[in-house]
Amino acid sequence: MNKKSIAIACMALVAGLMAGTAQAQVNLKSISIGASYWKPSLDYWNNKSILVDYNKGTGAKLSGKIMPTAALEVGLVKGLSIGGRVGYWQGSASSPLTIAGIDRTEKLTVSIIPVALDLKYTFEPAAVAAKTGDTDEKPKSPFLTPYIGVSVARYFITNKFDRQVTGAAGSVNETQSGNNYGVQVFVGAEKKLVKMLYAALDVRYHLGSYNQVVKTETTSTTEKVSLNGVEAGLSLRLKFN
Repeated sequence: MNKKSIAIACMALVAGLMAGTAQAQVNLKSISIGASYWKPSLDYWNNKSILVDYNKGTGAKLSGKIMPTAALEVGLVKGLSIGGRVGYWQGSASSPLTIAGIDRTEKLTVSIIPVALDLKYTFEPAAVAAKTGDTDEKPKSPFLTPYIGVSVARYFITNKFDRQVTGAAGSVNETQSGNNYGVQVFVGAEKKLVKMLYAALDVRYHLGSYNQVVKTETTSTTEKVSLNGVEAGLSLRLKFN
């Protein structure tokens, strides 16, 4: 099954769950902001492209970066919710090069905006009743509340290539952009800090890719660039119920 089929299946699952809970009270459950470290594979750029010739042949790589995130969550039924999440990731690699006696500096910048539709299940541990016999006393909150989920994601990618040549013509400034679908799976846990404010730890694995058109003076090829990789981050979550 390809990624497009998986995405359609996940969207159908979400639609079915929403239809099956039409009589349930749907409400805004939380909003959150955070920061994650994400290291997408970007295998073509790191292993096969011109980047491998950078730094006098030692190569250069696009590494993991911190990505700001924002999300909201809507409750469906007890423990089950859907939500939207967006982030912004950017990485770059650059180096001076000397070819045939001509000096030039090249820089590649890759920007990725992952937009995800999350389907999440939160494990609600049984409340710990106080042993005082006072039935009016509120139950204690659990130390951590774990959750799991799956996402249908769409990745919006922009690649910007800059070349500055010293002492000769040939400077280049080129931008390419596009998008593709993918899937994310995630686990996490949240802890209450004060009143409605929670802290959450979220670990995701991205499954996705996009096609990159690569042109030379005589050829044009299409290369597949992997977006697979682990993302881990923290967020502050304002919960309404």
